[in-house]
Amino acid sequence: MSVEARLSHGQLFSWREIERYPEDWLAEANLPSTWDLRGSSVEHVLRTLRRLMDRHEALRTTYHVVGGAPVQRVHAAIEPPVEVVDRVVTDPGEHELTKAELLAVPFAMEGDLNWRGRLVAMHGSPLYLSLTFSHLIVDLWSIHHVQDQFKALLADPGATAVTGPAPRELARRQREESWRPRQEGAERYWRGVLAQGLTDALPTLPAKAKRNRLELTLHSRALGGWAAEAGRVHGVTAPAVLMAFVAAGLARHLGTDRVTMSLMSSNRFAPEDQHNVGTMNQLVPFVAGVDPRATLAEHVKRLHWASARAYRHSCYDFDRIAGLAAELGERPEHGCWMNHLFRAWFNYIQVDRRPSDARDPEPAELAWTPLAQQYGQAFRVRVEVRGGRTSVLMLADPDVLPAEAMTDVMRTVAAGARLAVTDPGRALKDLWDGTDPAPPPALFPPDPPPYTPSPLAPAP
Repeated sequence: MSVEARLSHGQLFSWREIERYPEDWLAEANLPSTWDLRGSSVEHVLRTLRRLMDRHEALRTTYHVVGGAPVQRVHAAIEPPVEVVDRVVTDPGEHELTKAELLAVPFAMEGDLNWRGRLVAMHGSPLYLSLTFSHLIVDLWSIHHVQDQFKALLADPGATAVTGPAPRELARRQREESWRPRQEGAERYWRGVLAQGLTDALPTLPAKAKRNRLELTLHSRALGGWAAEAGRVHGVTAPAVLMAFVAAGLARHLGTDRVTMSLMSSNRFAPEDQHNVGTMNQLVPFVAGVDPRATLAEHVKRLHWASARAYRHSCYDFDRIAGLAAELGERPEHGCWMNHLFRAWFNYIQVDRRPSDARDPEPAELAWTPLAQQYGQAFRVRVEVRGGRTSVLMLADPDVLPAEAMTDVMRTVAAGARLAVTDPGRALKDLWDGTDPAPPPALFPPDPPPYTPSPLAPAP
């Protein structure tokens, strides 16, 4: 037996985002996780997965369209979608190949359980479990919770855990009268953002449409350390430091004194939401003023507090906001509100707790992606911190930011994070006047690679 309910705000946002993907890019919604199973048994692992599914409705949820609207269907009991494979494993990196194989297979938006796994054993003894989850049902925060609880249950079947409200319970609460002040606050905030104007210089695409894009990634062990130090010096966060210099570089190349940045929010600021297992991420925009005459310290603090205000209104009903935008005269020529409302976005993910070291001498790397993501917004930055290394991935429409401009924005981020610590009274415009020595090799390569068109990319 199953129970049908409306979607929570986070679920609806994920649905609207993923439904615009071209069919051959749907696997981009997948999130991987690999769990060590050594010392257990196949039967015990499967029993533990069933306990997790009993505990968390998100793992028993499928999506369907009823009357033209997406709904969630929570199933009372269902078997784990995990295949068991027993084979001889000699390659210590074999689990990475399994992860890549599963990650490349998209989920159907309707009717699929939206997670799957492969349990690999050798001679009857489990080695690892490779899992893939769709962002439709969980976010990265949730995967960490589920993994921690799996380990605890594997060690002790009676282990308990603090859990938050299930997604359908959140959906119910978000439509109650008690939620109305938050809804009205979010709508007032959006009215203000729309009144100030979106980043009109950034072209957007219809849903499922593709266009050749450029994608550049900066890898640096020192960058995260400098951003963290700058955050401590100025009383802000490391993500805010990096985002501030992304905004500065973008504004410079667009020839404007403000840009509208959209931030990915986890929407887990309230204690009761810390332990929810589901998908809660939503983008929220804010208008960032970029004054070249401001000091680096002033610029970083201004953008930090503007973004902090945006986070207060980051949980909202996407369809209501799209309707509000239409009432206010916003008319995307192609009808794709997801691309229209979030033209430039920034996301920061701290994968683990290992700190970054600003004095790490390992040389930074800059690399072009052979085939960039071809759909969605015209400008996107995703920062991932893993194992002490910071990776800044930047995607842009070449008509907006050509390759040379993207490289310059990356240099701005690297130089700005360091100077925000070593010379915070310097003016923002000084980042580009040529008087400052180049960032050290640990932050930015002295000879950045030029962009070379890849044969993987289709002709424009």
